[in-house]
Amino acid sequence: MDAKSQILVLQSFHESSVTGWQGRCLASVRQWCEQQGYTYRHCHDDLFDRLPNWYWEKVASRKPIAADLARLLWIREALAQGEFDLVAWLDADTLILDPQSLRLCAETTCVFGQEYWLEAKSGKNRIRKNVHNAYCAFRPDCPVLPFLIEVIQRMVRRVDARFLAPQFVGPKLLTHLHNTVDFELDARFGALSPAIVSTLGQGEGHLFREMRAAMSVPLMAANLCASLHDDQGSISSQILTASIDRLLASRC
Repeated sequence: MDAKSQILVLQSFHESSVTGWQGRCLASVRQWCEQQGYTYRHCHDDLFDRLPNWYWEKVASRKPIAADLARLLWIREALAQGEFDLVAWLDADTLILDPQSLRLCAETTCVFGQEYWLEAKSGKNRIRKNVHNAYCAFRPDCPVLPFLIEVIQRMVRRVDARFLAPQFVGPKLLTHLHNTVDFELDARFGALSPAIVSTLGQGEGHLFREMRAAMSVPLMAANLCASLHDDQGSISSQILTASIDRLLASRC
Protein backbone atom coordinates (compact mmCIF):
# COMPACT_ATOMS: atom_id res chain seq x y z
CA MET A 1 0.00 0.00 0.00
CA ASP A 2 1.24 3.48 -0.90
CA ALA A 3 2.92 5.28 1.99
CA LYS A 4 0.59 8.25 1.39
CA SER A 5 -2.54 6.14 1.80
CA GLN A 6 -4.93 7.21 4.54
CA ILE A 7 -5.50 4.38 7.03
CA LEU A 8 -7.92 4.29 9.94
CA VAL A 9 -7.75 1.82 12.85
CA LEU A 10 -10.87 1.24 14.96
CA GLN A 11 -11.28 -0.27 18.42
CA SER A 12 -14.08 -0.58 20.95
CA PHE A 13 -13.77 -1.33 24.65
CA HIS A 14 -15.55 -0.83 27.94
CA GLU A 15 -14.36 2.24 29.82
CA SER A 16 -13.13 0.05 32.70
CA SER A 17 -10.73 -1.75 30.33
CA VAL A 18 -8.16 1.04 30.07
CA THR A 19 -6.18 -0.29 33.02
CA GLY A 20 -4.59 -3.63 33.80
CA TRP A 21 -3.63 -6.17 31.15
CA GLN A 22 -6.18 -4.95 28.60
CA GLY A 23 -5.02 -1.37 29.06
CA ARG A 24 -1.57 -2.53 28.01
CA CYS A 25 -3.03 -4.07 24.85
CA LEU A 26 -4.89 -0.88 24.01
CA ALA A 27 -1.80 1.24 24.64
CA SER A 28 0.24 -0.97 22.32
CA VAL A 29 -2.24 -0.35 19.49
CA ARG A 30 -2.40 3.41 20.05
CA GLN A 31 1.39 3.69 20.15
CA TRP A 32 1.72 1.57 17.00
CA CYS A 33 -0.77 3.81 15.17
CA GLU A 34 1.16 6.91 16.20
CA GLN A 35 4.42 5.34 15.05
CA GLN A 36 3.02 4.30 11.67
CA GLY A 37 0.99 7.47 11.06
CA TYR A 38 -2.41 5.75 11.16
CA THR A 39 -5.53 7.54 12.33
CA TYR A 40 -6.91 5.93 15.49
CA ARG A 41 -10.49 6.05 16.75
CA HIS A 42 -12.19 4.23 19.58
CA CYS A 43 -15.61 3.99 21.14
CA HIS A 44 -17.11 2.26 24.16
CA ASP A 45 -20.36 0.31 24.38
CA ASP A 46 -21.94 2.85 22.03
CA LEU A 47 -20.52 0.55 19.35
CA PHE A 48 -23.72 -1.45 19.77
CA ASP A 49 -25.96 1.55 19.08
CA ARG A 50 -25.43 0.79 15.39
CA LEU A 51 -27.22 -2.56 15.65
CA PRO A 52 -30.85 -3.09 14.60
CA ASN A 53 -33.04 -3.41 17.71
CA TRP A 54 -34.15 -6.92 16.83
CA TYR A 55 -30.53 -8.10 16.49
CA TRP A 56 -29.47 -6.69 19.86
CA GLU A 57 -32.51 -8.19 21.57
CA LYS A 58 -31.89 -11.61 20.06
CA VAL A 59 -28.21 -11.88 20.95
CA ALA A 60 -29.02 -10.51 24.43
CA SER A 61 -25.85 -10.39 26.54
CA ARG A 62 -23.68 -12.16 23.95
CA LYS A 63 -21.47 -9.17 23.18
CA PRO A 64 -18.99 -11.06 20.96
CA ILE A 65 -21.85 -11.93 18.58
CA ALA A 66 -23.15 -8.37 18.76
CA ALA A 67 -19.66 -7.05 17.97
CA ASP A 68 -19.32 -9.33 14.93
CA LEU A 69 -21.93 -7.22 13.16
CA ALA A 70 -21.39 -3.89 14.91
CA ARG A 71 -17.73 -3.67 13.84
CA LEU A 72 -18.73 -4.12 10.20
CA LEU A 73 -21.39 -1.42 10.47
CA TRP A 74 -18.84 0.98 11.96
CA ILE A 75 -16.31 0.14 9.23
CA ARG A 76 -18.97 0.79 6.58
CA GLU A 77 -19.81 4.10 8.25
CA ALA A 78 -16.14 5.13 8.34
CA LEU A 79 -15.53 4.19 4.70
CA ALA A 80 -18.60 6.16 3.61
CA GLN A 81 -16.92 9.35 4.83
CA GLY A 82 -14.54 9.05 1.87
CA GLU A 83 -11.42 9.97 3.84
CA PHE A 84 -9.67 6.62 4.05
CA ASP A 85 -8.16 4.09 1.65
CA LEU A 86 -8.32 1.33 4.25
CA VAL A 87 -10.29 0.94 7.49
CA ALA A 88 -9.13 -1.74 9.94
CA TRP A 89 -10.55 -3.19 13.13
CA LEU A 90 -8.57 -4.68 16.02
CA ASP A 91 -10.15 -6.37 19.03
CA ALA A 92 -9.36 -4.65 22.32
CA ASP A 93 -7.44 -7.68 23.61
CA THR A 94 -4.90 -7.55 20.77
CA LEU A 95 -1.27 -6.92 21.69
CA ILE A 96 1.08 -5.38 19.12
CA LEU A 97 4.40 -7.22 19.31
CA ASP A 98 6.44 -5.55 16.56
CA PRO A 99 5.25 -1.94 16.09
CA GLN A 100 8.22 -0.98 13.94
CA SER A 101 7.84 -3.70 11.31
CA LEU A 102 4.07 -4.20 11.30
CA ARG A 103 2.37 -2.23 8.55
CA LEU A 104 -1.17 -2.61 7.31
CA CYS A 105 -1.68 -3.79 3.77
CA ALA A 106 -4.42 -5.31 1.65
CA GLU A 107 -3.70 -6.55 -1.86
CA THR A 108 -7.40 -7.22 -2.45
CA THR A 109 -10.50 -5.36 -1.24
CA CYS A 110 -10.40 -6.90 2.24
CA VAL A 111 -8.20 -8.95 4.54
CA PHE A 112 -8.74 -11.00 7.71
CA GLY A 113 -6.45 -12.39 10.37
CA GLN A 114 -5.31 -15.99 10.35
CA GLU A 115 -4.84 -18.01 13.51
CA TYR A 116 -2.78 -21.13 14.11
CA TRP A 117 -5.01 -22.55 16.80
CA LEU A 118 -3.24 -24.99 19.08
CA GLU A 119 -5.25 -27.42 21.17
CA ALA A 120 -3.31 -29.30 23.82
CA LYS A 121 -4.07 -33.00 23.51
CA SER A 122 -2.66 -36.00 25.31
CA GLY A 123 0.01 -37.49 23.10
CA LYS A 124 0.20 -34.98 20.24
CA ASN A 125 -1.01 -31.39 20.07
CA ARG A 126 -3.21 -30.30 17.20
CA ILE A 127 -2.82 -27.06 15.25
CA ARG A 128 -5.61 -25.84 12.97
CA LYS A 129 -5.47 -22.85 10.62
CA ASN A 130 -8.60 -20.70 10.86
CA VAL A 131 -9.78 -17.27 9.78
CA HIS A 132 -10.51 -14.76 12.55
CA ASN A 133 -12.01 -11.27 12.68
CA ALA A 134 -10.08 -9.91 15.68
CA TYR A 135 -8.27 -8.19 12.82
CA CYS A 136 -10.00 -7.27 9.59
CA ALA A 137 -9.60 -4.44 7.11
CA PHE A 138 -11.64 -3.22 4.15
CA ARG A 139 -11.10 -0.88 1.23
CA PRO A 140 -13.82 1.43 -0.16
CA ASP A 141 -16.31 -0.29 -2.48
CA CYS A 142 -15.38 -3.74 -1.12
CA PRO A 143 -18.15 -6.16 -2.21
CA VAL A 144 -17.48 -8.49 0.72
CA LEU A 145 -18.42 -5.94 3.40
CA PRO A 146 -22.12 -5.48 2.46
CA PHE A 147 -22.35 -9.21 1.78
CA LEU A 148 -21.17 -10.07 5.30
CA ILE A 149 -23.47 -7.48 6.87
CA GLU A 150 -26.44 -9.02 5.06
CA VAL A 151 -25.46 -12.63 5.68
CA ILE A 152 -24.84 -12.15 9.40
CA GLN A 153 -28.27 -10.59 9.87
CA ARG A 154 -29.94 -13.38 7.91
CA MET A 155 -28.18 -16.06 9.96
CA VAL A 156 -29.00 -14.49 13.33
CA ARG A 157 -32.60 -13.84 12.32
CA ARG A 158 -33.21 -17.49 11.50
CA VAL A 159 -31.21 -19.23 14.27
CA ASP A 160 -32.80 -20.35 17.55
CA ALA A 161 -31.47 -17.89 20.14
CA ARG A 162 -30.91 -20.74 22.60
CA PHE A 163 -28.23 -22.20 20.36
CA LEU A 164 -26.17 -19.15 19.40
CA ALA A 165 -22.55 -20.28 19.46
CA PRO A 166 -19.96 -17.59 20.38
CA GLN A 167 -18.22 -17.63 16.97
CA PHE A 168 -21.32 -18.43 14.92
CA VAL A 169 -21.15 -15.32 12.67
CA GLY A 170 -17.48 -14.53 13.30
CA PRO A 171 -14.54 -16.91 12.83
CA LYS A 172 -16.73 -19.94 12.07
CA LEU A 173 -18.58 -18.14 9.29
CA LEU A 174 -15.42 -16.59 7.85
CA THR A 175 -13.51 -19.87 7.91
CA HIS A 176 -16.37 -21.63 6.14
CA LEU A 177 -16.56 -18.91 3.48
CA HIS A 178 -12.78 -18.84 3.07
CA ASN A 179 -12.75 -22.53 2.20
CA THR A 180 -14.94 -21.62 -0.79
CA VAL A 181 -13.94 -18.12 -1.87
CA ASP A 182 -10.33 -17.84 -0.62
CA PHE A 183 -10.12 -14.58 1.34
CA GLU A 184 -6.86 -12.70 1.67
CA LEU A 185 -5.44 -13.61 5.10
CA ASP A 186 -2.68 -12.07 7.19
CA ALA A 187 -1.11 -14.47 9.68
CA ARG A 188 1.01 -11.69 11.18
CA PHE A 189 -2.22 -10.87 13.04
CA GLY A 190 -2.64 -14.12 14.93
CA ALA A 191 -4.54 -15.42 17.92
CA LEU A 192 -3.36 -17.36 20.96
CA SER A 193 -5.50 -20.24 22.18
CA PRO A 194 -6.29 -20.53 25.91
CA ALA A 195 -3.77 -23.37 26.18
CA ILE A 196 -0.97 -21.13 24.87
CA VAL A 197 -1.92 -18.14 27.04
CA SER A 198 -2.17 -20.34 30.12
CA THR A 199 1.25 -21.93 29.68
CA LEU A 200 2.89 -18.59 28.82
CA GLY A 201 1.43 -17.09 31.97
CA GLN A 202 2.87 -19.93 34.00
CA GLY A 203 6.35 -19.38 32.58
CA GLU A 204 6.25 -22.16 29.98
CA GLY A 205 6.75 -21.34 26.30
CA HIS A 206 6.74 -24.77 24.66
CA LEU A 207 3.22 -24.55 23.20
CA PHE A 208 3.85 -21.04 21.92
CA ARG A 209 7.08 -22.16 20.25
CA GLU A 210 5.23 -25.07 18.67
CA MET A 211 2.65 -22.71 17.20
CA ARG A 212 5.33 -20.32 15.90
CA ALA A 213 7.18 -23.19 14.27
CA ALA A 214 4.06 -24.01 12.26
CA MET A 215 3.73 -20.44 10.96
CA SER A 216 5.18 -19.27 7.66
CA VAL A 217 5.46 -15.60 8.74
CA PRO A 218 6.48 -13.93 12.02
CA LEU A 219 3.72 -13.21 14.54
CA MET A 220 3.56 -9.42 14.96
CA ALA A 221 0.20 -8.96 16.72
CA ALA A 222 -1.46 -11.45 19.05
CA ASN A 223 -5.11 -11.60 20.00
CA LEU A 224 -5.41 -13.05 23.52
CA CYS A 225 -8.97 -14.31 22.96
CA ALA A 226 -10.18 -13.01 26.33
CA SER A 227 -13.84 -13.75 25.57
CA LEU A 228 -13.01 -17.46 25.43
CA HIS A 229 -11.29 -17.22 28.80
CA ASP A 230 -14.39 -15.55 30.22
CA ASP A 231 -16.56 -18.36 28.89
CA GLN A 232 -14.34 -21.04 30.36
CA GLY A 233 -13.47 -19.17 33.57
CA SER A 234 -10.07 -20.78 33.33
CA ILE A 235 -7.52 -17.96 33.02
CA SER A 236 -7.07 -15.17 35.56
CA SER A 237 -6.02 -11.59 34.95
CA GLN A 238 -2.72 -12.48 36.63
CA ILE A 239 -2.09 -15.15 33.99
CA LEU A 240 -2.96 -12.73 31.19
CA THR A 241 -0.63 -10.10 32.66
CA ALA A 242 2.20 -12.61 32.96
CA SER A 243 1.57 -13.77 29.38
CA ILE A 244 1.90 -10.19 28.11
CA ASP A 245 5.12 -9.76 30.10
CA ARG A 246 6.57 -12.87 28.48
CA LEU A 247 5.45 -11.93 24.98
CA LEU A 248 6.91 -8.43 25.20
CA ALA A 249 10.13 -9.62 26.81
CA SER A 250 10.77 -12.08 24.00
CA ARG A 251 9.41 -9.79 21.26
CA CYS A 252 8.35 -13.09 19.73
